[in-house]
Amino acid sequence: MLFVMMAARPVFCQQNFDSVQVTSQSVRDNIYMLKGAGGNIGIITGEDGVLMIDDQFLPLGQKIEAAIAALDKGPIRFTLNTHIHGDHSGSNEYFKQLGSTLIAHDLVRERMIKEPRDKEAWPLITFPDKLSLHLNGQDIDLHYLPGHTDGDVVIHFRQGNVFHMGDLFVRYGYPYIDMKNGGSINGMIASVDKALAMMNDESLIIPGHGELCKKGEVKKFRDRLATIRDQVASALKKGKKPEDLASLGITKAYDAEWGKGFIKGNDFVLIVAEGLRK
Repeated sequence: MLFVMMAARPVFCQQNFDSVQVTSQSVRDNIYMLKGAGGNIGIITGEDGVLMIDDQFLPLGQKIEAAIAALDKGPIRFTLNTHIHGDHSGSNEYFKQLGSTLIAHDLVRERMIKEPRDKEAWPLITFPDKLSLHLNGQDIDLHYLPGHTDGDVVIHFRQGNVFHMGDLFVRYGYPYIDMKNGGSINGMIASVDKALAMMNDESLIIPGHGELCKKGEVKKFRDRLATIRDQVASALKKGKKPEDLASLGITKAYDAEWGKGFIKGNDFVLIVAEGLRK
């Protein structure tokens, strides 16, 4: 199981960041999505200053700054982390040095201190359940919705009807559930359900990785996870051992689409089984 979990993590350290280009895409109104290497970045621009959601890897800090400046040359006042992983929070110290205030869930700061991460990367403002910011014509709600890790936050731009979901929702295939950092399949499904309840058919969703989408894609993601979870739970209840699960074809219906990611169907089944047995 340890091998499966380690193999499921992308080998980011081998990436050549020199060749990475950070590009921007308009989402709605003054909200944008930036893509480079690592998690998708959310941006809101305006006279109150820039707010950024996630900041990818430290070597990309300068490129991210330049991409933001092409949209708005004002200060980057706030940097929000959706969770602890370095492909979403790796440039924290870079943007803190530029004067940006780092914000994340309480557990993200606690885990950064324990890892340890450089003190300059630690969030300055943390919260337990919900936090709201109000700038550039948007009421921006940060909702604590754990599942990918125990420190996940979903950000909702109320007036824009836009959600940034971090790695609670991804579009690269089978999701990575980081049990070492408090993630769980049941927590992920429950939190996606809560996020879905806030959305409508006009909502636009920025996933942790992948392309912009609408609510239907999030619902499909949730339903697939629930189906896999329920089938794994049923097999375990009948006395099947984790090593027997691969022969049951539990993820066969989704492998053509989701199996292209770095986690394969049989590995995901083992991750789910491990989580259910804890």
